Amino acid sequence: MIRRHKVLLDTITAGAGDWVRLDSRYEVDSLRAFQIDMNASDTIEIEGTTLDEQDATALAAVIVDPEDITTLKSYTGNTSENDVIVGNWTFIRANKTGTNGIAKVQGHV
Repeated sequence: MIRRHKVLLDTITAGAGDWVRLDSRYEVDSLRAFQIDMNASDTIEIEGTTLDEQDATALAAVIVDPEDITTLKSYTGNTSENDVIVGNWTFIRANKTGTNGIAKVQGHV
């Protein structure tokens, strides 16, 4: 399994970052480490899906049902922390609500 550093979200505005494909997918559960930095009372959610598509563009074309997306972690308020997710997710992304401040989510995924 190859892990690469990725910035999932780095923004002031609300919205979702791009879907990032994970390399282990459904063979076994894997551990993914993240760093979350946010300086305001916004909310960041780490979201995942197990839909298996070729890439993020193909995923965006088929992921129309909110039930296809699982919220894995949620963070609210001024925070700077390290965390992990465990699972057999095929794609993950970060989603920010609110426009009160800067938020950055990064990790080795």
